[in-house]
Parts: sequence; structure tokens; C-alpha cells
Amino acid sequence: MDEVKPPSAEKELTPAEIDQLEWLIGTIDAKNLIGETLSESEKAIYDALNELRSAERASREAFAAFYLSAPNGDGSSALPDTVTQPINRWIQARRNWDEQVERFFRRVSLPSLPVRTGQRVRANLPDSLRIPASAPARDLMSLFFAPHLWRTQVTGDAVMATRQDASVRVDSDELAGLSAEATLKQIARQGASVAQTFFALIGLWQERNMGKPYETYLTIYASDLLRYQGRRQTRNGGYHKEDILAKGREIYLLSRISVPLAATHTATNADGGTRDIRLTSLGRLLSLESLEIAETTDRDKEGTITQSSSVVRFQYHLGKTVQNWVGDDHANHAQISGKLLTYHPVRQKYQILLGFSIACYDRLHRDDDGRLRRISLPDLLNLASLEIPQKRLSEFLATIEDALNELGRDGVVPDLHLQKPERWHEMLARRDARSVIAGSSVTFSALSSERFEKRISAQNVK
Repeated sequence: MDEVKPPSAEKELTPAEIDQLEWLIGTIDAKNLIGETLSESEKAIYDALNELRSAERASREAFAAFYLSAPNGDGSSALPDTVTQPINRWIQARRNWDEQVERFFRRVSLPSLPVRTGQRVRANLPDSLRIPASAPARDLMSLFFAPHLWRTQVTGDAVMATRQDASVRVDSDELAGLSAEATLKQIARQGASVAQTFFALIGLWQERNMGKPYETYLTIYASDLLRYQGRRQTRNGGYHKEDILAKGREIYLLSRISVPLAATHTATNADGGTRDIRLTSLGRLLSLESLEIAETTDRDKEGTITQSSSVVRFQYHLGKTVQNWVGDDHANHAQISGKLLTYHPVRQKYQILLGFSIACYDRLHRDDDGRLRRISLPDLLNLASLEIPQKRLSEFLATIEDALNELGRDGVVPDLHLQKPERWHEMLARRDARSVIAGSSVTFSALSSERFEKRISAQNVK
């Protein structure tokens, strides 16, 4: 009589593996139903599963028959061959099934996940940040803070916005969840964060690839961007899953943006006349070679989620237009404190926008005499694409003043002050906040001054 051996321990499958196996069995059943020929590996799985089911049924029937027919109390513990043979067949069928399952997962393995390995990119909050300051770049960035200017194309495949020298288009991608409607919602809710992400992408690329051609790719993770922006990590280290995935969405949106640029050139003809040539080019803010998003969820035996995490890895380089904005020493770029990246994109969106606009104004007026800059408040608001509302003007003025004061306290803009007109208290008492705004101006020290450079260095040493 053959010895009855205990069945081999079944390999514990993960929920993802169970889903794959169920999908395979469903596919095999569907092929059998329509008479389609199975592949060699599918046939092996199908035969092993059928043999396992048949052997299990035969062993259960044999044992049940023996149990019902066995005499009571004869002291015999031996099983007859009519029982051991079906059980051994069941054990062998189970081993064969486990082997076929193991072979299947060796052939159909899960994709390699973008797990963090190796040396991390240096991504600490920078002392200062280089941002684009040309008129098209300034208008482009300000559009992220003005969702009312965006419109869906008639064709429905893109959204567009135009302001002065800038015309911006975001191409939709339904498969990636970036429909025209979703794009408008993201700009309305997280436009300031998209602008901050763009500044951080410029800063990281320049730190790693300064002096290299703009087509040079850089591979980083969403967590690198969050760390570069000085975002606080969780108590366990790392960042929240929602923040990581949000960065992935912002990066993908930026990669779908095209910026039309037009320039007019005048040439002299041989006969002494002139020829005007207007050139229009269409460029991307950045080129995205790859974007991988891995969401991992661990469950215990009862199916309860015990841990979840996300990793976003991407490879990008700056667009040629962006490199022209920030890659040299003329007035196409401005320098500002890296603390601009640390502001909250919803609660402190005015700080981000006004700081960016002041930096642009400073750079474009760097040849002005004196170290003190002055710009009227209406001109600054226009520069920042901030419309003066028709109602609740006093609250609007207070919000702008608070944002300017915070930029000054944080050292983002040195010696920043809002200069209100004489008797502004009386104007507010008469509910004439519009006149207060019209008569106010903003003053600050030049951002490129030696004093400002020393202040930034001292703050970062602390």
C-alpha cells in the first residue's frame, strides 16, 4: 500500500496574483466556449486544473464511502487502497497545479516598479531661484493664477488662454484623465502649484545640467521636487501619497503645454527697400520622455489595507524656448529667493504671484538708477493679471497688503513696503477703497543688489 503523504503547502498568492490567475482562467473558459485553440501554456493550466478538480472529487467520494462502510470499534487505522490511491492522486494533482501556477507567474511577471534605489538627486531648497522674466513668460505664468481667462476649444481637444504677448494651449488627453474639463478644474484649483512645479523643474534641471544642451534629459522623482520645494515630510519619512500623485498630474499637464511665439524681423532689400518677416514658432515648456506612476497597496489575510505608497518617476528636459528664457545673462530671467517655492499654493497664492511679478519687474528695470524700485499698485496688479474686483474692495486691498508684508518679512523681496496715499484712512471711511488702490505704490530694494545677495546667504546659513 502506498504511503499517504500530507499535501504540499499551497503558495500564498497576493491579491494582484489572484486577479491575474482568475483573469487567465476566465480567458481559457471563453476560448473553450467559442472553440478557439488554446496555447501550450494555457492548455497546461487547463489540464492541471481539470485534473485537480477530478482528483479532489474522487478522493472525497472514496473517503466518504470508506467512512460509511467501516465497522465501528475494530481498532483498525489503516486505509485500504481504494482510499489511498485517490488521495495520492489528489496530492500529485495539487503539486502539478502549484507547479503550473508558479510557471505562469514566471512567464507573466508583474512589471518592474519605479522603486527608489541608489543615490538620490540633491534636491534641497535652493538659496535663490532663477525664473523666466521675459514678457511672454511672465504672462504665461500669470495665466495659471487666472482661471477665468481659460476657454475650451470648439473642437474640445484643448483649452487655451491669451494675455497680451502670451497665448497658451494645453492639449487634452482623455486616456490619461486630462480632459478639457479636468484641465480647467486643475488650473482653477492648483494653478499656483503648477507654476511652482515649473519653477522647481527649471531649478533642478539647471543645477544638474547647467551648460549642457537643452535636450539633455534628467531623471528624477516627485519626492525630489517636493524636497526641493522645502515641503515637510511625514513623521515616518517620505511624503503623502496624495502629494506625490498631484506632482505627477502637474508634470504631465506642463508637458502638454505649447507656447506659440511670434517675432517680426525687418531686412533691407538690394534696391534699398525693406522686407518685414514675421516668424511664428510653437514650442513646449518641457519634453517628457517618460512618466511612471506606481501605486502599491498591501493587504493582510483578511483583505484589510495595511499600507499604501506611490512612486512617480519621470525623465524630462526643458523646452528650447524655456532654455532661452533662463539660460543666459540677459533680461529673460530674474533671480529670487527659493522661499517662493515654500508658499502654500492655495492659501498663499498671492504671495507666489506677486513675488514672481516683482522679480520680473526688477529684472526688466535693472538698468534704472538707484537701488530702490517703485511701481504703482495698479501696474503691479496688472503685471500679475490680478483684476481689481467691483465689490469688497477693502477686503481685496487687505489681502494684497498682507501678501506684500509677508514677502517682506520672509526676505523674498527686501525692504518691501506698500505706500498708501495721504488721508487713505478717510478714503476707506468713505468706502472709497478704489481711490486708495489707485494712489498706492509698492517700493522695494533691487533684488540683484549686493545687500540682497548677502541677506539670502545669511538666512540660509541660519
